[in-house]
Amino acid sequence: MTAERYTAVFTGLFSMKKPGEYPYLTMNKAPVRFGDGSTLRRGRPTVERLRHEIGFQDLPEGCRRLVLGACREFWGL
Repeated sequence: MTAERYTAVFTGLFSMKKPGEYPYLTMNKAPVRFGDGSTLRRGRPTVERLRHEIGFQDLPEGCRRLVLGACREFWGL
């Protein structure tokens, strides 16, 4: 079991987004790859998940890599 410490919410126009829902990525402090310390979900993150906002640069390196990889996949970059 992993403790999900970070949540990245993806907004914008792309095929995975449905009205009123957003894809979001939950991550532990040191994820290695998708599914290993992270989970991609769809819906509305709960308020408890969004308690504190931090900048992208303040995420641990593994989290930044996963967020960038998800962005590339979602927008075909």
